[in-house]
Amino acid sequence: MATRKEKFNQVDIVKKALIRNGLIDEVTVGAYLMENFVGERTLHIKCTWNETFKTHNPSDPYMEKTTEKIEELNGYFSGRVFAEGIIQRKDWILATGKDRRAFLANNPYAHPSMYRVV
Repeated sequence: MATRKEKFNQVDIVKKALIRNGLIDEVTVGAYLMENFVGERTLHIKCTWNETFKTHNPSDPYMEKTTEKIEELNGYFSGRVFAEGIIQRKDWILATGKDRRAFLANNPYAHPSMYRVV
């Protein structure tokens, strides 16, 4: 079981990784008490950012939506691994909605981590 200090150290690792990669202004980071999978209220990390998604509506094929990445801060949590899951989408997160829509239109089956600024 991780101590409260160790848990917040992991949150700091995530924040520092986002700062190093220029994402701290686009991604919000926080630690919250939330219910885990067995119903106990435990500390979780939550990061949010805006993304563009495809819809099934032909008249409005894309929508902007907030993405949340949440994980329990327990003994198995790694701030480095958690941050890497966000950092791999760096170019996608920093892109404009117009650029993301164009990418999705040209690459219908592409994953956001595949987006690269040219």
